[in-house]
Amino acid sequence: MPDAQPIPKPVRQQAARWFAQRETGELSADDEVRLAQWLAADPLHAHAFAQAEAVWEGLGGARIGAPPPPARRRARRFIGGQGAVRRRWAGGAIAASLALMLVFAADVPTRLQADAMTATGERREVRLPDGSIALLNTGSAIAFDEDGRTVRLLRGEAAFRVARDPDHPFSVIAGPGSTTALGTRFIVRRIEDTARVSVTEHSVRVSAHEQSAVLREGETLTYGPNGVGPTRSIAVPDADAWTRGRIRVVNRPLGEVVAELARYHRGYIAVTNAELAKRPVSGTFDIGDPVGAIGVIERTLGIASTRLTDHLILLHS
Repeated sequence: MPDAQPIPKPVRQQAARWFAQRETGELSADDEVRLAQWLAADPLHAHAFAQAEAVWEGLGGARIGAPPPPARRRARRFIGGQGAVRRRWAGGAIAASLALMLVFAADVPTRLQADAMTATGERREVRLPDGSIALLNTGSAIAFDEDGRTVRLLRGEAAFRVARDPDHPFSVIAGPGSTTALGTRFIVRRIEDTARVSVTEHSVRVSAHEQSAVLREGETLTYGPNGVGPTRSIAVPDADAWTRGRIRVVNRPLGEVVAELARYHRGYIAVTNAELAKRPVSGTFDIGDPVGAIGVIERTLGIASTRLTDHLILLHS
């Protein structure tokens, strides 16, 4: 598998989780079968797993499949039930470390292309050559042409306030489609090979795979490999809340809310239980303090967390 082909973030994260479980001895015989099936299902899976192994070896970890050293074997013999718990949290820590390292490795091509980018938790206003303004959200990157009227969203999310110039259309290219301003303010968020466009003022035209749609203020849609999706209504104050340092959610699953807050956290936050991840959450949270926001959610839902400092937070019931 050539390195030039990008590995989607979910695949990198799944590879890290599989590797961590195998490294800490958590895999049952059935798990080993499922791992083998996952590796065989797609060459990208095997490539991501090999990357995880290479990164772990680079960090001084043991090789996959190698028997644990005698000291580790003796330790496993005596730690009993508590040992299983410790291995689970150790697996989470390994998966978190690998996921972060793999994301950093995948970030190099983006850095080489970008004209402007933000780190995790950072927001940055960029004035384009034509006078338009791009506000980059956390972990985002853009590149733009010399005149500033064509912008490529390489990663993440950006809000655009467009300078008027009827003779030169302003377009944002993200993934397999583009958004052309018919007004002044809109937001584009890129999620792997899809993109979501939300209009906060006037209107835009969205095009992908020979399909197009006009979005007006208070509307959003997602486009991707299958073309342009349906238009939905949104509350503009919610859609651009991040531009003011907040996110607002109403009855969204805990797993989705945690994933959103994790975008602003320089570390790893996850929900360990699938059922817990479905619990509904409502509230307004400060994206400048994702750890504090997680604390509020813990108290509100009456759940607990295991932490290795504030860099690794695992939520559980």
